Order: sequence, then C-alpha cells, then structure tokens
Amino acid sequence: MVGLLAGLLAMVMAASSVTGGIVPTLASWNDREVAHGRLGVLDCTDPQGQFAARGAGTMISGSALGVDLDSAAEVQDAEVYQDGDRSWTEQGAPTDSFDAYFAPLGVTALEFLSVGLGFIQLPLDTETGVIGQYGQAQSTGESTGAAGLVNDEGVIALEPGAGEPQLATLELSELLASLDHDVASLVGDNVADVSLEAGALAGRATLDGCEAALSGALGASPLAAQAAELDQAVSREYLISSLQTSVESPAVGSLVQGVEGVLVNVEETVNGLSGNQGVVDSLVGGVSDLLGPLLGALRLGDVDASITANIDLSSVRTFLTEDFGDDAGILTIAPTAGTVSVDTAALLAAAYPDLYSNGLNGLPPNTDLLGDPAVVNALTVALGQALDDWLGDVQSLLTGAVDAVNVHVDVAVNLSAVLLILPVKIATITAEVDGSLGDLLQGDVSAQVDLRLLGVDLGVLEDLLIGLLNGLVGSLTNGLGLLVGTVVDDVLGPLGILGSTVTDLAQPIVTAVSGVYTGLYVDGLISLTVNNQNRPFTGSTDGPPEWADLPEGQYDVSALRLGVLDAAGDAGVRLHLGRGSVGPVCLLDVAAMPAGCPET
Repeated sequence: MVGLLAGLLAMVMAASSVTGGIVPTLASWNDREVAHGRLGVLDCTDPQGQFAARGAGTMISGSALGVDLDSAAEVQDAEVYQDGDRSWTEQGAPTDSFDAYFAPLGVTALEFLSVGLGFIQLPLDTETGVIGQYGQAQSTGESTGAAGLVNDEGVIALEPGAGEPQLATLELSELLASLDHDVASLVGDNVADVSLEAGALAGRATLDGCEAALSGALGASPLAAQAAELDQAVSREYLISSLQTSVESPAVGSLVQGVEGVLVNVEETVNGLSGNQGVVDSLVGGVSDLLGPLLGALRLGDVDASITANIDLSSVRTFLTEDFGDDAGILTIAPTAGTVSVDTAALLAAAYPDLYSNGLNGLPPNTDLLGDPAVVNALTVALGQALDDWLGDVQSLLTGAVDAVNVHVDVAVNLSAVLLILPVKIATITAEVDGSLGDLLQGDVSAQVDLRLLGVDLGVLEDLLIGLLNGLVGSLTNGLGLLVGTVVDDVLGPLGILGSTVTDLAQPIVTAVSGVYTGLYVDGLISLTVNNQNRPFTGSTDGPPEWADLPEGQYDVSALRLGVLDAAGDAGVRLHLGRGSVGPVCLLDVAAMPAGCPET
C-alpha cells in the first residue's frame, strides 16, 4: 500500500511540472480575494496592474443627416485605454498620473457641427472648458467616462435644477426641412419655427472592474453578467438643468396686433373728441336739459361748448412687449418675438405630478418625455389659463387708461328775460370742467362757474331773476361734471372693450402650440429621452436601438437623446448629448486576453 501511494504522488508531481501552473479561477473567496493566473491572488485593496480597461466621454454622439459623429475626425472625444501597463488615447495625447484625459469641446468641433449639420448651435465659449469630455482607465480596473458640464476630474459640475447657461439649441424646423419634411404640413400654417433648447447637462458612467470580478461578474469574456451582479460595479448618472421647446407662431403677433388695433381706435377717438360734432351737440343738449327746469322767467339763449381730451396708453403698450406665462411656470409667451417657450420639466410635473417631482432628473433609464397625449392636455390648459389671464390684464390696463382720460370742457350760456314785453339779454354764465373720465362719472368733479351780469336794469324783477341765475350757477357747478363724463363715456366706453374680435385671436395660439406637440412628439416623429442606457439594470426597455450592438461589457449613458424618424434607422437622426461610456474591462492573466479588451 505504501508503494502505491508513493507512485501516485510521483505521478501528480510530474503532471505539475509539465503544466507549469494552475488552471485559473474566478471563484469568490470569503475574504474578498480571487485567485487567478499563475497562482496570483486578486485583492481589490491593491489591484494595480491587474486589468485592461476603457473610459470615454463624448459631448455629442450619434448620427445626423448622413454624418456619423462617432467617427468624424472633427468631433474628437476623450477616450482612454489601459492595457495593464500604460494608458493611451487614440489621439496619442498624454494622460496624467491618474490615467485620465480631459478634452474640452473645441472650436473646430463647434464649427463643424454648426456648419456641417446646420441645425445645432452650441454658443458656449469652449476655451473656458465649460463643455468638458473626460475619460479615465486605470490598471486597477476602474474606469470613468463623462461629458457635458463636468470638471477636469470627470465630476458633474451641475446641481439639479440649477440655473446654468443654455448649452445647445436644436433648430427642429431646419432639421425636418433637411429630411424633406415641411413643418407647416405637419403642424399647421400658424407655426413658423420650432426649436429645442437644452440647458446645461451631463452624463457620467463609472465601472469598478475589481468589484465586478469579486462579484463573479467578470469571467473569460468582458462584462456579460446579470444586472444584479453588476449593480455594485457599474454606476450611470445624468443631470439636466432645463429643456424647453420654443414655437414661433404668427398667431402671437396677430393677437398683439388685435389689441394694438383697439388702442389705436381709442386713441384716435379721444384725440378727435374736439372735432366730434356729435359730442359737442350732446354737451349742448345736455346743458340745455340740465338748466331747462330751473329757468322760470328766464329764457335760454345760445349755448356753446368745446371739449379737449387726451389719453396715455403707454402702460398698455409697455405691457404688450412684456413676456408672460401661466401660474405654474409651464410656458412663457414673448409677444415681441412671437414665440411660446414651454418648460418641459414644469409641463411634465403638471401632467404627472407624482412622477416628475425632481424635474427631468432621477428618472428611470430611457424615459420618453413627451410621447403621451396627457402632456398635450396639460399644455392646452396652461395656454388657456395664461392667455385668459393676459387678456384680462390687458383689459384692466385699458379700462384704467380710459378712466384716466383727461377731459376739459368749456361751456358758455347766454340768458335773457322779457322786460317791457321785449326779450333782453341780461347775463352770461361760463363754466369749466377739468378731470379724469372716471372721476367725472363718479360725480366727484365740480365745475368752475362764473356769472356775468350785463348791467341791465331789472327793475322789480331783480331779486327774482338773481335768484334764478344763482340756481342755474349751482346746477352747473354740481351737475356739469357728471354730464360731461356721461357724454364722453357713451363714446369711449364701447371702444375700451377688447371684444370677441380680439379675444378670439387667442385660440389660434393654443391650436398652433398644441399642434406642434401632437404632430412632432405624440405622433412619434421626434422623440426626446433622458437617462439613455444600453443594457439598463432597471426598467423594461432595451435602450437606444443604435446602442444594441455595443460590445459586451460596455456600459453607456447619455443625458439627452434626440431621435427623429427613429423608424427610418440610419436615415433618421439619433443624437446624444452628454455621453459617458465605460468598458470593456478585463482581468489580465486569465489564460489569455479576452476578446474585446483594450490592447496596445
């Protein structure tokens, strides 16, 4: 028996000397270590030199109008590779001691995008590094990719909801025209232009390859594990400060012009009161009616009247140039520019208050923002409320301006009496009224009245006639103001009401803007998604179709994706803003370098 055991032991020893090592394993150990090639033990407290990795940040990615931005030489990203010994980039740019590379989006890229594509504008001064692209790949298995408003350490330099500057403007009308689509035919003739304005945004992805190895997610091929095994190893995040759709519509200008037409009519009527014979006749007739019951033995001679008035409509006209919106802050209507800008976050919060409490941030992977009719319903309500309130404010200002019309009226009344069977002119009464129309209508303005006797000997009738004259003076003093106000208001009152001719001009604005959202977003011509991820660990969607063929073990995220004619595939537009990408990452010395791992 002893001889047999000795023989077996010799055979094992001989076999060991021939193979030269132990078959590698990635079995998980209780002390968080993994044994691997040539008796090596992977310890994540010091995994230096054990991994090949990749990390990349790309501000603008995808394809548009036949241009593959991912391969365009003018649009270079920050992509870093690591083979376990050193790191490098495709551009050969040196990396720092942290195996990282930071590349602001340069002027060449901006010119290429704005001229080559035409529909995109990136107004930021990139020399300050505001639009950053960051990639990092370390031999420890850690990799990072980030782009957008990120600093030179790859950290998102943005607070949720912060009022950061606008980052990009996408001229959707020009884009659709390039794809042989006429905006007017899609959403109606009352739309001149549609643009999408994105505020500061960023996407960032990180991957801890050693953590993936310890969890059993890293094997003889790049990361191809289940979501639960990668949840601790892969992190993807994004932030968007704002996103709004701006609709330029002639309907906005038509509404303003309708109000301006009312203002001009009121203004011309006020300025023309002095030459309005009908108003003068009404004043003369009103004075005659006011004094007639008090004449007694007196006779009313000629009555002359003149009127001047002026109105100040500057407050109304200033208001017509000011932006306005709804109470919830969903939209802003700019009368001067003729645009309606809709805040996507506020709109979604109104449509789904329980889902969008954090605005556009913190949403599940691949969230389609505007593809639901409920969004249009919320928008229609907001537009109706904003326009109704605005028309009410215009009416209040106009009413106030009409009430403040300054009116000045002079009246002269000749009076006579029958003396010795002959009528004799005995006195002239002059009256002056000056005040605002509102005060005149309230009866708060007293007339300044002057009685001038003509020196006629009134004889025994003097006391009687003087008493009657004083009564006439009192009546003019107390009643002429209200009389003037009534006469002027009969003319100006109807003109100071906007009326249905103007208020009906609001509905075409609602129709135009809601038509844009229905025709472009709800009907699926254009899609806007945030937190775009391939192989997402949560949710049911598989992610952007153009990312379906990314290598196993590569994990990407973008803050915002614009898709136009997605069903058309490469013939459409698939544009990503703020993209971070990590992986594959591979454990070295596992028999052989797995396929897809970075190699020098």
